[in-house]
Amino acid sequence: MNEIKPTEHRPSEHRPDEFGQTVGSKEQRKIRAEQKGTVGAWSAFGAMGAVGWLVALPVVLGSLLGVWLDHRWPTKINWTMTMLGAGLAVGCLFAGIWMNREKNKIIKEREEWEQQDIRQKDGENDHQ
Repeated sequence: MNEIKPTEHRPSEHRPDEFGQTVGSKEQRKIRAEQKGTVGAWSAFGAMGAVGWLVALPVVLGSLLGVWLDHRWPTKINWTMTMLGAGLAVGCLFAGIWMNREKNKIIKEREEWEQQDIRQKDGENDHQ
């Protein structure tokens, strides 16, 4: 039968100063986040509200347009349901675009912080 062998413990392939730099950069990000302010419950509710309105408003407007079309031109097609679905699709599209923009802002901000960290590290290495 196959015998299970314990895994070999290999010494870390990283240099000891890399650990300090990693910890330092994480600490810098924490400090920046504290200076910027934490995202509180109210701002999270605000973001949810914005997404909700981005979806709800096109749904309501589409439904109203559908009711008007049903009243104006009665046909076998139920315009209210059709326009409700179209409004939902448009609202979801708007919400997705908004969330993608917010995500890109966060990514850009992180990249800027990382560039600042790299510049600081380069400056520290020059002095040593």
